[in-house]
Amino acid sequence: MTKIIVRYAEIALKGSNRHIFIRQLKNNIIHILGIPPGAVKHRHHQFIVRVRDNETEHMLKKLKKVFGVAWFAPTYSCPSTMEAVVQTGTEIALKTLDESKTFAIRAQRADKKLPFTSVEIEQQLGEAVRTTCGARVDLNHPEITIFVTASTDNAFIYTEKIAGPGGLPVHTSGKVLSLLSGGLDSIAASFNMAKRGAEVDFLHFHVFPTHLPVLESPIAAIASNLATTTLSKYLYLASYTPFEMRMLDIDRSDARYELVVFRRLMARVAQGLAEKNGYQAIVLGDSLGQVASQTLENIVAVDDSVSIPIFRPLIGSDKKDIMRLVQQIGLFKEANMPYKDCCSLLSPHPSLETSIERVQQLEDKLNFEAIIAEILETIKTVPISDLRFHVKTATNRQGL
Repeated sequence: MTKIIVRYAEIALKGSNRHIFIRQLKNNIIHILGIPPGAVKHRHHQFIVRVRDNETEHMLKKLKKVFGVAWFAPTYSCPSTMEAVVQTGTEIALKTLDESKTFAIRAQRADKKLPFTSVEIEQQLGEAVRTTCGARVDLNHPEITIFVTASTDNAFIYTEKIAGPGGLPVHTSGKVLSLLSGGLDSIAASFNMAKRGAEVDFLHFHVFPTHLPVLESPIAAIASNLATTTLSKYLYLASYTPFEMRMLDIDRSDARYELVVFRRLMARVAQGLAEKNGYQAIVLGDSLGQVASQTLENIVAVDDSVSIPIFRPLIGSDKKDIMRLVQQIGLFKEANMPYKDCCSLLSPHPSLETSIERVQQLEDKLNFEAIIAEILETIKTVPISDLRFHVKTATNRQGL
C-alpha cells in the first residue's frame, strides 16, 4: 500500500468550527477517490490516505480535483526512529541523487515528544545522504529536496509536493444554483463557487421543445465533467420556448430590450427553482463590461427582478484569465464546441442602458408571470449520475 500525505489549505485558519471542515474534506476525499472510510486517517493537521500501489498515479490525479487540499505527496514510511529515518531516507536518495546533483533535507517533527528534533533529522540524514551519494548540499536552491515528517509512530519521507486546488471543501458554504450556458464564463463561475465550498447545481436554458437534444449536446459533457470537481448532483433543463413565442408579438422597437428581459426571466425562473429546492443564491458568469448585456446598468436591471442573492464570482475578471482557468479545468474544448446558447439566439443589438420602467412595461405586455410559471412547470431534473450515462453512450456512438 502507498501512503499519501494530504495537507489542507484554508481549513488550518479556522477556529472552533475547524472540525466541520476537516470532516467534510475527509468525506470528499473518500467520495472522489472511491476508497473505504478506513483508508483515510486524520493525523497532526494532515490526512494519511492509503491506496493500492498500482492505483497510486490514478489517485494522485483524482486528488487534484479535491477542493480544500493545499498539497499532497506519495510517501515512503518507516518507524519514527532516527535509525529508520536515516536508513529509509538514504535508500530514497540513492534512487534520485548522484554526485552531479545538489540536495537539501527539510524535516518536521509533528510529535514533539519524539527523542530528537527536526534539526537533528536534517543534520544526520543530510550527512548520510552526502557521504553515500556524493551529492552536494545546497540549502537555498537544491535540485532535489527530501522531506521528512516524523509523527508518533511513523515517519513519512517524500521528494515531491504536488499542488492541490486549494479553497474550501465542497458542502461547507451553502447551496447555490448556477446558470450554466456551456460557455467559458458559466463554467469558470461554477468552478469558483465550488472552490469556495458551495454546493453547486446547474440550470440550463434551451430552445428545444423537449430536453432530449440537450443530452446529446456539449452541455451534457460539460456538466458531467465539471461535476467531478464541483460534486454537483443535478442539472435542471428549462425550455424558454414560451418566452420566444410571446416575443413574436412584440413591436420591433422593443427588440433592443429582448436580451435584458430574457436575463431577468432567467433570474426569475432560477429564483423560483431555488425556492422550491432550497438553494440560497443563484450564480451568473457576468464579467463587468465584457458584453452588452453586462454593462452595470443591465446588471442592475437583472438584480432588480429578484429578491434572492445573485453571486458573480467573475465580475472583475479579464477574459484571458477566464480562458486560462477553463483550460486548467480541462473543459476549454467542450466550451468551444458548436452549440447555440440561449443568449446568442436573441437580439444582436441589445440596449446598453436599460430603463427598468420600460422593461417592466414590456414584461406586462408579455404576461411575464404566466411565462415564468409555464417554464417552471416544465423544467426537467436530470441527476448527474444519469447524465454520465448519456455522455458515455454519446461518446461510444461517435466512436463507431
